[in-house]
Amino acid sequence: MSPVRGVPTARVVAAGLIAGLVQIATVYVLQPIVGTQRGTFTRFVADGLGMGDGRTMAQAAMSLGGLAALLVAAVLWAFVYRAVAPAGNAVTGMAFGLAIWLAGALVVLPVLAAAGAAPSPGFLGTGFSGARSALVAAIAHLVYGGVLGSMLGAPRGAET
Repeated sequence: MSPVRGVPTARVVAAGLIAGLVQIATVYVLQPIVGTQRGTFTRFVADGLGMGDGRTMAQAAMSLGGLAALLVAAVLWAFVYRAVAPAGNAVTGMAFGLAIWLAGALVVLPVLAAAGAAPSPGFLGTGFSGARSALVAAIAHLVYGGVLGSMLGAPRGAET
């Protein structure tokens, strides 16, 4: 496989997977601390995909499918990051992660809501568990971007 802006493709994939897993772990750590409900986002996406009637199989499939989709998205975003920020670092990565969160909250959530998902996610996802949900999502995306930027940033002393 050819490198992406001087970084081996395998490294971009690994960075995306690791950053995605750290992002998911961040959500699971923050949710009980902040007091948000687990599973509201998953149920929302399942509803939007027509799987949200509460069936156990649909929920299990959504959980596994959701995990796979998040990790695929994490890897795809890693390639985008590498293309737009070849000399990036943790700070540029965090800005990138925040941009992904804003795009998702302002575009993806309303599209899923229009597809009939319930309950409505509200502005920036505050409909899930209030402003705390948006805070958890924003922090998780900042962590994703920070890890990604750290892993794919230019080596110290490298000039671009």
